[in-house]
Amino acid sequence: MIRLRFHSLLAIGALLLAAPIAAHAAPKKNHGGFAWENAVIHIEIAGKEYSYVQPWARAERNVEKTGVVLADHLIITTADGLNDQTLIRLQKGGGGFFSIGRLAWIDYQSNLAAITTDEKDFWDGLQPAALADPVPSDGPIHISRWNSDRLETRPGDIERMSVDNSALSFVSVPVLKVDSTISGTGAGEPVTQGDRLLGVASSQDGDVVTAVPSSFIAQTINARKSGTFTGLGYFDFTWEPVQNPLALEYLGLPGPARGVIVKDTGLKPGVDSLIHTRDIILQIDGFDIDADGNYEDPQYGKIMLENLSSRGKWAGQTCQIKVWRDGKEQTIAYKLPRAEYSDELVPEQSFDHPPDYVLTGGFIFVRLSDALLRSWGANWRQRAPFRLGYYEQDKVKPDRSERIVLSGVLPAKVNIGYEMLHDAVLDEVNGVKIGKIADLVEALKKPVNGFDIFKFAPGESMETVVLDATEIDDANQEIMARYHIPTDQVINPPPATASTQR
Repeated sequence: MIRLRFHSLLAIGALLLAAPIAAHAAPKKNHGGFAWENAVIHIEIAGKEYSYVQPWARAERNVEKTGVVLADHLIITTADGLNDQTLIRLQKGGGGFFSIGRLAWIDYQSNLAAITTDEKDFWDGLQPAALADPVPSDGPIHISRWNSDRLETRPGDIERMSVDNSALSFVSVPVLKVDSTISGTGAGEPVTQGDRLLGVASSQDGDVVTAVPSSFIAQTINARKSGTFTGLGYFDFTWEPVQNPLALEYLGLPGPARGVIVKDTGLKPGVDSLIHTRDIILQIDGFDIDADGNYEDPQYGKIMLENLSSRGKWAGQTCQIKVWRDGKEQTIAYKLPRAEYSDELVPEQSFDHPPDYVLTGGFIFVRLSDALLRSWGANWRQRAPFRLGYYEQDKVKPDRSERIVLSGVLPAKVNIGYEMLHDAVLDEVNGVKIGKIADLVEALKKPVNGFDIFKFAPGESMETVVLDATEIDDANQEIMARYHIPTDQVINPPPATASTQR
């Protein structure tokens, strides 16, 4: 690939006549004595942007991120913004020409990705950063990123190690919280202390920056090297702290207040949880659980029990959970289920494929998802229709893994009178219950006496709608031509899943 341009042959001649110089300048040193200028990489991503209201529409999206060079020619960054990418460009040293990058691996659930490039000269002069493991619990830090040709570095302080939902998932993961006056961060910027990488920034709220900690990064990289990475696991139950000791007395647990009470189970669809409602979680993998749901971690001190689902463990591996059930202690060999977006009735994310949809008679049917709800803007939780947001509280069931929504109607002769219908949750079509969008496709093949009969969920503005099925095919072709729609349906295959048997 041609990477250099010169405006004249004289420029080439001048370079050829110039005295030989070192191929790479001596590394610069900054905080901690490490040349972070030679480890921090500017990343630009071009990708596809989908509309979930008009799901056939496509737009181009450009994202700028930061990454850090690690050993084995890897650049670690967050996964956020790398979905549906069509081109990755890498720039070192804050300027100059770009190199073409590619994904080495990506895991959206943990919000981590590694990028590399096949251009060998890109790596010349770069220095791999060393990961801090364990992450220190206090002390000063720096956050860095390229700002034009200058490495912008801002100071800060470690606040704490904690457990929070991953930036792209419902799964709880360890996070590093730091205080810094830097603004507009959360796109993979390195958080450093001296010559060690403490984490990569994933989000920011005021002066608090949240980062994926380097201890978790190291664990992920090592598992991928050894071939043992199976994805993030999680506890498929919710719990509540013991706020009143009488609750433990009611459940028959003797002694001082300890443990937490299981509130809900079966969060992993299709798997019967070995943990039961009203179990008291007393211990996980030998760590005692207190009445607030915390345990004493050897590295990070008091931290929430969810950390034990990812503390050296991956999906499919077993935790030993001691519970109080039916008046006695029991130890459960609990196999961690794999976290997948399809575990939720209203999935939080949808990556690397166009949205599913079915267009019939001008009716646009899509899957209800957070991506659709986010089309209401930054304050979508307040602005989106309440009845749609309500379904986030519901669970996947054997007969209903998705909720299908009529997002709108493209006016045409075949649907006169229904033009204003929108955001209505579909219940059944032609007598067939709709549990996923593929069911809708099959139901439309079986009109009732020449009509397609759509029934919506109770409480919608219109509960039954009828279209002439004999006019649908011609109407679809006319509507697609008028609105420049390439196809009347897109149905993606279900995601491949790891075994969730216990």
